[in-house]
Amino acid sequence: MKKRIQEFSQEQIHEFVPSDLEETIEFLRRLFPLKSPKIDMSDREIWIEVGRQELIEFLQRTLDKEN
Repeated sequence: MKKRIQEFSQEQIHEFVPSDLEETIEFLRRLFPLKSPKIDMSDREIWIEVGRQELIEFLQRTLDKEN
């Protein structure tokens, strides 16, 4: 993964990285859409999905408090 990141310049990375909290939340929602666990998912996969959604919800609550 590090090698792939190093292939991009600072300017190229800036194009893909959100610049504020609202953009970050939208980016994460698109990257990790809410989905129900599937029967064939491992416990680890389920907890990873839960963690992703918890992070998005935490950021949204933080943004709501700021506004």
